[in-house]
Amino acid sequence: MKRGLILAVAAAVLIGGAVRADEKSHKAAAEKLLEVTDAEKNLQRSIDLSLEQQLRANPQLAPAKEAMKKFFNKHLSYAALKDDLVKMYTEEFTEEELKKVVEFYSTPAGKKMAAKQPTLMQKGGELGMKRVQDNADELRKMIEEELRKK
Repeated sequence: MKRGLILAVAAAVLIGGAVRADEKSHKAAAEKLLEVTDAEKNLQRSIDLSLEQQLRANPQLAPAKEAMKKFFNKHLSYAALKDDLVKMYTEEFTEEELKKVVEFYSTPAGKKMAAKQPTLMQKGGELGMKRVQDNADELRKMIEEELRKK
């Protein structure tokens, strides 16, 4: 009985150590992905593009540009988000998957994809907003119809 208990405790300690080691290497794989995708630089580009887009859409905010930039850099910078990004990637991808994604982003095509991502995201957002704006009357009518049913 005593020997069985000792073996169980030893196994739990060994397994716990292996899990921590796996978590550490999993986290390292996510950090490597952020590194090879130039996440820090691209996140800053995204912040800058988003700010420009906000100021174009709301020119009255131009006098507050520096305050907005300071706020975005404080709360949306790579330094502010890194731990959350690592957690997000480790929750969504296995360590092996992350390593394969790192392989892709280490290729010329992957590097180009990473560099173009902020611009593509901005253009995609603008496209979506334009489609909604171009069809706002249709949306308004559909909403009104739906609300009349209730």
